[in-house]
Amino acid sequence: MNRLDQGWTKSVRSDAVANRDRILEAAREVFARRGLDAEMKEIAERADVGVGTLYRHFEGREALLSALLQLTKEQMLQRLRAAVEADDPRDALRAMMRAGMEVCDQFGALTEAMLAGRLHQLHGGHAEFTGLLADLLQRGMREGTFRSDLDVPAVIAIVESIFTSGALLKFAADRSYRRAGEAIADFLLQAIADTPR
Repeated sequence: MNRLDQGWTKSVRSDAVANRDRILEAAREVFARRGLDAEMKEIAERADVGVGTLYRHFEGREALLSALLQLTKEQMLQRLRAAVEADDPRDALRAMMRAGMEVCDQFGALTEAMLAGRLHQLHGGHAEFTGLLADLLQRGMREGTFRSDLDVPAVIAIVESIFTSGALLKFAADRSYRRAGEAIADFLLQAIADTPR
């Protein structure tokens, strides 16, 4: 392959990557605004690509949704990993809740799909989320911030049920994701604190 062919191939690959990224961003916006039954044509128009280009990247709605859910999961994990770095475990737990709620708010109706069952289809499911929370709770116990007799699996089950039962979506509809997250964090911190604060 000569240099001209290599340059052309790189350009084509670069365009394909840019198109895929635009499609995913457009899909996030359209699904968040219109719900999961949004038209593929609207997504293509929003991404400024033809419908054929959209289908070359994603064979259908499920493939597009799966890729978008994976992206959502990765963004949430990135934020949660940053949140647990806080020195004080209480601040870290509050930051984790805040980060989770920000992603829920950003991804709109997609959040419902992710939280209400589709997450198990993704690589690793939600084990990464619960692993981060377990590590944080155990750190808080070691440092004397959280109760030494804390039942970590029970706390994880409670948090997991809040996020996967659909209750969070109803709760946030009444008071916003941010305020819902703050209320849940306040309750958890009071329940697991080593000494009342």
